[in-house]
Amino acid sequence: MAHTQKGSDFFFQVVFVATAMSIVSGAVAERMKLLPFFAFAVILTGFIYPVQGYWKWGGGGLDALGYTDFAGSGVVHLCGAAAALAAVSILGARKGKYGSDGSAYAIPGSNIPIAALGALILWLGWFGFNGGSQLAIHTAAEQLQLVKSFLILIWQLQVE
Repeated sequence: MAHTQKGSDFFFQVVFVATAMSIVSGAVAERMKLLPFFAFAVILTGFIYPVQGYWKWGGGGLDALGYTDFAGSGVVHLCGAAAALAAVSILGARKGKYGSDGSAYAIPGSNIPIAALGALILWLGWFGFNGGSQLAIHTAAEQLQLVKSFLILIWQLQVE
């Protein structure tokens, strides 16, 4: 059981770090090339995020000070937001955003159906992501409640 718990906790933390990195990817879209982005992703996910996670979840300084962070919202979102702010401060505005006179141009959305699909996937993902943050679904009754909740969501999404 302990081996399974560590494996599931590792997978859960991978999703957390992917969330932090997705904040950065949205901020630097169309501002940097792919190889520097991958290097930035390795640094953030391999070094910066684990240190911040240790500060809270590993008995580090924030944990010793009594910092409360339910579901990891502070660690995950502040890590992503701080990294995104640093990146866009260095990179500057997107190409084509401003004219030569300094006026701003609107950058329209390019694929609304894919954006809607992404919002739906995100909505379903957050349902399990936030609910699983307590790492406490162990009994059959708790698992059954989770199954019932997803069945209700599926039933609501039926198209007639």
